[in-house]
Amino acid sequence: MVELAILLPLMILLFLGGWTAAGLIGDNDTALQATRAGARYAAELGNDGYPTATAACQGAVAANPCSADQGIIQQMVPILTGTMPNAVLTEIAIYEPTSCTNGGLFSTGTPDTSGGCPPNNGAYTTGENIDVYTLVSGTWTLQGTALYTLALRDQVHPNEAELGVLVQFKYTSPTLSLFTQTDTQYTVVRLSPQE
Repeated sequence: MVELAILLPLMILLFLGGWTAAGLIGDNDTALQATRAGARYAAELGNDGYPTATAACQGAVAANPCSADQGIIQQMVPILTGTMPNAVLTEIAIYEPTSCTNGGLFSTGTPDTSGGCPPNNGAYTTGENIDVYTLVSGTWTLQGTALYTLALRDQVHPNEAELGVLVQFKYTSPTLSLFTQTDTQYTVVRLSPQE
């Protein structure tokens, strides 16, 4: 009986820890799948035929980077909604992975600038070409100014642009309520859009 009294709490803690870890791994995998879908759509969309689009989210809807971003987000949200019951989405970002260009991640395997894929590992700095969206009253809303213009998303072969999509979420364990963690998943894609 003494052995059981000592071992039972440890066994329960190990079980709950395993459950927490499995949930976090599953939510990370779901977020990664969503970023893959969003990045693939972003690459297929490219600059949507408007290489001289303005940065502001105004004007003609088709030439508006925020309109293109909303299409990318719409590709991601169905994957994320309802499949991450213990996570709260905090941010979706669409960005130009600066350290992945000019001999960066794809050619050498490691980022070669102080930025990163994602930029600065999620800490955005002034001047980075990134559009950050957060959920406001049920709508994904641009925070700040749209810096990742459609002109930067050119997908003309053989010089296709690299496009990045990032999802950030806060995971809370359903069993160990003291355990919360903020995680980020991202995907960078370069490919020609489908004709």
